[in-house]
Amino acid sequence: MSPRAETLFEVGKYRVRRVSEEDTPIIRQLGERCLEHLELHYGSPPDPAQMIRELLTDLPPGKTLDDKFGMGVFDGSGHLVGAIDVIRDYPEPREWYLGLLVLDPAQRNQGLGTRLLDALTRWLLLRDAAYLRLAVSEHNAAGQRFWKRGGFEPVKQVLAEFGNKKSVFHVLRRALEVR
Repeated sequence: MSPRAETLFEVGKYRVRRVSEEDTPIIRQLGERCLEHLELHYGSPPDPAQMIRELLTDLPPGKTLDDKFGMGVFDGSGHLVGAIDVIRDYPEPREWYLGLLVLDPAQRNQGLGTRLLDALTRWLLLRDAAYLRLAVSEHNAAGQRFWKRGGFEPVKQVLAEFGNKKSVFHVLRRALEVR
C-alpha cells in the first residue's frame, strides 16, 4: 500500500484516506452523483471532472502539492461516498483551508458531515493547526447553515467567478478545538 493510500482517520464504519490519480474514475462518479453541489459553484452545465481537479491539483498561489490533502471518504464496503480537500498553512501559518467537503446525496442528513468535521478537526490538531477557514457560496443555504452550526464565524465576503458563474462567497473561520 502506498503512503497516500493509508487511512488518515476513521469515522465509525467510514475510512478517510488520501486520493490519487488512480482514484480518478471513482472521483468522477462521485462528482456525477453530486452535480447539484458543483452547479452551486460553477454554473450549468456542471463538469464532474471539476471534483477531480479540486481534490488532486487545484492549489492557491504559493502552495505546492505537499501542502494539499485531497481525501476520499469510503464506506464499509470500500465505496467512495465523500470527498474532503484541505490546504496546510493557508492563508496563514497554522490556518488550514477547507476547499471541499462533499457527500454523496444518499449519505447526507444523517450526521456524517458533522462527524467528519469533528474527526478532521482532531486530525488537524495533531498537525498543529489552530484555525480552519472555508468559503461557502451565497447560493448554498444548506451549507451556510451547516458551517454556522459547526461554530464557523464570518470573516468577509468575496466575489468570485468559477466556470460560468459569478457569486458572492462567505468566508468563514473557526478556531480549532476538540468538540
